[in-house]
Amino acid sequence: MFSPFTGLLFDPDVVSSVGDASSPPYDVIDEDGRQALLASSPYNVVRLLLADADDPSYAEAARLLREWRSEGVLVPDPQPRLYLYSMQYEYHGEAREARGVLGSLEVTDLGERVVPHEETMAKHRADRYSVLTATQTNVDPIIALSSAPELAALLGHDGPWRLDFTTTDGVRHRLHDISDPDEIAAITAAVRAHPVAIADGHHRYTTALQYRRDREAEGHAPQGWDGIMTLVAPAQGSGLTCGPYHRIFDSFPFSADRIADAFTIAPAAREAPQVPGELVVVTQDGAWRLTATDGFLATLPEPWREASPAVARELLYPRLGVTEDHAAYVPEATDAMAAVPPGGGALLVAPVSEHAMAVAGETALRFPQKSTFFVPKPRAGLVMRPFDLSTEY
Repeated sequence: MFSPFTGLLFDPDVVSSVGDASSPPYDVIDEDGRQALLASSPYNVVRLLLADADDPSYAEAARLLREWRSEGVLVPDPQPRLYLYSMQYEYHGEAREARGVLGSLEVTDLGERVVPHEETMAKHRADRYSVLTATQTNVDPIIALSSAPELAALLGHDGPWRLDFTTTDGVRHRLHDISDPDEIAAITAAVRAHPVAIADGHHRYTTALQYRRDREAEGHAPQGWDGIMTLVAPAQGSGLTCGPYHRIFDSFPFSADRIADAFTIAPAAREAPQVPGELVVVTQDGAWRLTATDGFLATLPEPWREASPAVARELLYPRLGVTEDHAAYVPEATDAMAAVPPGGGALLVAPVSEHAMAVAGETALRFPQKSTFFVPKPRAGLVMRPFDLSTEY
């Protein structure tokens, strides 16, 4: 289920600043951010991760990847291994460290072994399928949480790091090889003994699953596409922070009269709620805190009661005539409020509680799309997993 793999990494003798060649995940890069990444290094991996508008099939990305490999810009490690990944950062003034281990997670049907926690969006799956088809490579990792109680203790390291750099957002990224057979055996056994829950990367995982099904239907034997590069972190003690995605609507016909049967409504400060399940609506006319009444809240499955996006989708949207399809998503409440147009609104949501995520995982209940925003984000391009080098399973 979880295995070492042969990583493909930038050669530091060719790429002097590997940090400048890395990028955030594809789904948090806007066009300005993409241009800044392109300018940061001629080898920035965003060239593989997000194609130009005139290259929807990612043919140029695939050509560039082949060129970088043939010219020694990217070189494979001599043998399969796991990679310890540390991210040190500050969150609201508090110093934190997230640790996990990069390996290859077997792509299997969602259910008992690999558990999702939110729904996906078709347009993202189609784009990720094009990347996978063209490059035959996992360029960036997804994040999964393991309930293995011993995993955190297996991720210690006090010596030198193979990579160590700090990005412009202040996050210090460090990478260390785990090549000792006993260490690999202990970590993989711990992960395999428990289900893992996808925390970040649902679109990439479901795309990889569809890609595997398509290749199997064509009669191909597995060659790397039966796994996906995954950062597995302990469910307890990962150091990751789960924040929300706020919603922006161009048209948001908010009216207290339309929702008074299901919500208690009160004037609110223009800031995100912190109580799981609560909502704050911000329009150009004001801000209101919405708390679902006990009777209506009781109609929802238990995990949804502590997830503001689920409360919004099930109880608020039908009364206002909007859906998630009408929403744009940003992780910062200030950005959401700044983007409110005339006649529109921002829906600020509270972080989904750890309890809700745990119960949802146990019951295979999914939250609405874009319910969680985990930080910090592992960098794309530190390690890549090409299918032709994969020998796991």
